[in-house]
Amino acid sequence: MTKRWTAYKMSIANIVNGDFTEDGFVNYKGLQVHRVRIMGTVVSKFVADDRKYGFFVIDDGTETIRIRAFEDSLDLINKVEIGDIVDVFGRLRKYEDEIYVIPEIVVKINDPNWEILRKLELIKQDKQLENQEFVEEEIVVETKESKDTQTTLFESPRQKVVNTIRELDKGDGVEISEVIQKAGLEKDVVENVLTDLMNEGEIFEPRAGKVKLLE
Repeated sequence: MTKRWTAYKMSIANIVNGDFTEDGFVNYKGLQVHRVRIMGTVVSKFVADDRKYGFFVIDDGTETIRIRAFEDSLDLINKVEIGDIVDVFGRLRKYEDEIYVIPEIVVKINDPNWEILRKLELIKQDKQLENQEFVEEEIVVETKESKDTQTTLFESPRQKVVNTIRELDKGDGVEISEVIQKAGLEKDVVENVLTDLMNEGEIFEPRAGKVKLLE
């Protein structure tokens, strides 16, 4: 069964200065990090004229990293602005000497106190790793809206499709036609995402026309 990699909370410095392996991981204190969750301030942004590529750069006070998106998930770039604080979930990639992130979820943070909390969480996590007390768990995003704290959740098409399959699957998989209907995306976008997920071993077909997550 294919493992669904945990999105580890990381400081950017520990990512970009890390040992990126041929298998697509950054080794960090005994962890194999393939997916990350990083928080920082957007310091630059670019979208190509043909709308097929874009990126923004975030700074968490330790380093900066580029968040790259292509045509099918460019909305994740369009919805943030320079100066925004964002919490990014994504997969690590490397091109030439640059380690960057392909985003799956971008959460806009309107309360800067969350940055302080994240720094404290990272300190605690490092101590747990050093003492071999760290427990691996999948991190779930919850958005909270109140007078004091507001977060805005942006999901990539990939994550929308994954979440739709997870929501609709009652145990024996989901009809592809139902995923297309419920995901809220164009049919060709959903089909392209399903093809990518199949090729990456994230989903399989228990029978023709039906898909199921491998997790």
